[in-house]
Amino acid sequence: MMQTMKFHKETRRWRLYEGTRLLYPLHCGDPILIEVDDAFCRVSLELDTEWYVKLGETKFWLHRKTVYNVRSLF
Repeated sequence: MMQTMKFHKETRRWRLYEGTRLLYPLHCGDPILIEVDDAFCRVSLELDTEWYVKLGETKFWLHRKTVYNVRSLF
């Protein structure tokens, strides 16, 4: 089953789900594979003033209302 990453507004954190089941509340520095154009890229989840993912030296801000397809690396 596909895993998804959704923002949880009460805790202001991203969470990892499998279907509707909560698997893991994500933390700064957690490695994940995130889907980009039908391919999965290894990134780390980071927090500055907003949450973002880091791919090498490139940073991508996450949108709180977007559900991302991911695969956990832990």
